[in-house]
Amino acid sequence: MSQNTASYITPNLPLIDLHRHLDGNVRLETILDLGIQHNIALPAYDVEGLRPFVQVDTPQPGILAFFEKFAWLRAVMINYEACYRIAYENIADAHREGLDYIELRFSPWFMAETYRLDPAGVVEAVVAGVQAGAQTYGVRANLIGIISRTYGTEIGQKELDALLTQRDHLVA
Repeated sequence: MSQNTASYITPNLPLIDLHRHLDGNVRLETILDLGIQHNIALPAYDVEGLRPFVQVDTPQPGILAFFEKFAWLRAVMINYEACYRIAYENIADAHREGLDYIELRFSPWFMAETYRLDPAGVVEAVVAGVQAGAQTYGVRANLIGIISRTYGTEIGQKELDALLTQRDHLVA
């Protein structure tokens, strides 16, 4: 880094994260806790045993191996309270990481599908969890709703309708 470049960087700048996937960012402890609480058969019942099933820790041959890890995250998105908790903990984690601002992306259908939750209820729970976390931890946060084309147009419309129920609490 040149001397000239270094003069533009100051330690007082806010620390931000503009692209975090809320529904892909679930604590290992939360997976264990919700799994045990709701009698969900997990591949392991301790954090270190669970880690290889939900985190990519070695190079993988393709993206499909990465996507397989999501099954265990979705397995504990069992109700709206779990969705609220995951959202709240995303803000708590942002605070622990020293972030001043975070934008969290999420797909209502991705979170709702496994247990056939109402996507609008998922959006409401996520908004409430993020707002409560922001209030508790002082981290500014905005939500971005994802409408995944992977699910097709019918599901895309359901996601859009769900997101629009909380339009005043989303930035995109």
